[in-house]
Amino acid sequence: MISEKEKEILKKFGAHLKKLKEARNLSYRQFYAQSGVNTGDIIKYEKGETAPDLITIKRLAVGLKVHPSELNNFDYGIDFEAGLE
Repeated sequence: MISEKEKEILKKFGAHLKKLKEARNLSYRQFYAQSGVNTGDIIKYEKGETAPDLITIKRLAVGLKVHPSELNNFDYGIDFEAGLE
């Protein structure tokens, strides 16, 4: 089961993904064409409703023309030494 803090992380990831997409002036259609990731899934990621798997992260990165690590370059808002709970 996913914790409340993990849900917050998904929302932050989604906001970061959306920011990267918008910074490149990509429509959902263009992002789909460049990444191969279904538009409905992209919207779910942006809303923090679900998390992409490793292969999808690679596809999103290709669509954005960034290294996959850039998708994780956001403030998680947690103390990693304290853990998630």
